[in-house]
Amino acid sequence: MTQPLSAINELQRNSLGNPQLIFFCDLSGAELLELLARPGVLDELATQGYGVAVALRQLDDVTAEAVRTLNAHAILTVAWLLLPISEGIWLNVQNYPQVIERYQAFRMWVQTHTLHFHALGLEIEPPSAELDRMQRWGMRDLARRLWLAHENVLFLPARTAYLELIARIHHEGYEVHTYQLPLLADDRRAGTTLLQRAFDIVDLPSDLEVLICYSSAPLDAMNHDFGGALITSYGSSADGIGVGTLSGNPRESGEDLPPLPWDALERDLILAARYTDTIYIYALEGCVERGLLPRFAQINWDASEYAVTWKRTLVSTFRSIMLSGLLFARFSPSLFAWLGWGLFALLFAQRLRRGSLMR
Repeated sequence: MTQPLSAINELQRNSLGNPQLIFFCDLSGAELLELLARPGVLDELATQGYGVAVALRQLDDVTAEAVRTLNAHAILTVAWLLLPISEGIWLNVQNYPQVIERYQAFRMWVQTHTLHFHALGLEIEPPSAELDRMQRWGMRDLARRLWLAHENVLFLPARTAYLELIARIHHEGYEVHTYQLPLLADDRRAGTTLLQRAFDIVDLPSDLEVLICYSSAPLDAMNHDFGGALITSYGSSADGIGVGTLSGNPRESGEDLPPLPWDALERDLILAARYTDTIYIYALEGCVERGLLPRFAQINWDASEYAVTWKRTLVSTFRSIMLSGLLFARFSPSLFAWLGWGLFALLFAQRLRRGSLMR
């Protein structure tokens, strides 16, 4: 059996009007069991009504034991569905057949071990190899990728397959949480699929769409911190918001974002709570490692926090430029068509005028 998210720990969530906090956990197997066995971890999660999104890289007996431990303590548990490294880890347009097979394996694993999950989390990101290439791209490479986006023949079949998968997940009693890049909101605002096709991601309907607005940034000029600017800019477009990072180790993808100090994380949490009542935090193991888990219960959610002004302005400017480009791409075919007709009318009028003057 599964239970909807709204039914879990409702009294704990609403007693003080605090947002629901769900911690991503990148660990699995024995490492996850060891984390949960640390003094006070399970008690803190259960007492405060926090949730845990377990990264399901391994569908094995040890991971099943860890999930049963969470179930036994009535902790909201989300199945964060991921693929093996060889298949790309995250879900995208290129690997949708493997995602469907993975979900089937997940269902068999759940039934075999009698596990309970309250939702299924689908992380949509570009293929790992593409992300590596993007870091070396210049403006010419990016322009070429956007120009060729309409030739992405996998986009429509992949979207159809994912829609069918989500319908199946709902039929089998799970909520669906999607973890999306903020850029998806810009594509949607412009009424295009250009960014989706260019980066092999897909906009999917879900019960909770979480925009990943991590302030951690490997940018020296920003002091490795977006200053809450992404949250302030994209918050109104989000059902849920992902904040972080607070991980002691880089993810298996090789992504090595600098961990936020507590003050910056607290700022981001308070900012995010202005827009949503569900906040994902990356990651549980980092919070436990740094002894931060008890501090979340002490946050003053009514405190005044503001995104760093110049960083907010920078993000807003970038989004405005991107929106202009997307709108141009959307309307340019019809624009050029109308310009063509205008040119024809102008030339025709000039010809008529010359004819009248010759008479």
